[in-house]
Amino acid sequence: MIDASKVETRMRGWPLGRVVVLILAGGFFGLMGDLRMEHVDAVRDRGIAWTPIVYCGVMGVACLIGVFMWRRVLRRVLMGLFAGAFVVGGLGFYLHNGGNLLRPVEEDLQAWTNPEMTHPEGPPRNAPLSFGGLGLLGIAACLECFGGAKKEAA
Repeated sequence: MIDASKVETRMRGWPLGRVVVLILAGGFFGLMGDLRMEHVDAVRDRGIAWTPIVYCGVMGVACLIGVFMWRRVLRRVLMGLFAGAFVVGGLGFYLHNGGNLLRPVEEDLQAWTNPEMTHPEGPPRNAPLSFGGLGLLGIAACLECFGGAKKEAA
């Protein structure tokens, strides 16, 4: 059985960035499950629909490794992996909108101005942009000011 007081005592010394990366690991694993469900039809037709699912799985594992081996070099590797979220999100945004990047702006404005608007068909237009938020949060968590690098030699 896990002694909660020992876990709490050990985590109390963790820098903020390490805790945030642990939370991001859970977020990536949760998003992976949700994306698999949302892309169940898409992966049959287009293999590229596996990209965000696989990326989330890789990032969940990478975050856990990073949390338990919290070193400067590994945080730099994590920063590069988190930067990949901008690529995955940007590609998803492009594909969700069929290459028409003005469509989500038009639909968002219409949602505010047209009370009779019906819900648009197809994939959610802006959902892939959330990857950018996860990536930005992960990069910030790995920065030296949050990572506790002053306490370690390398």
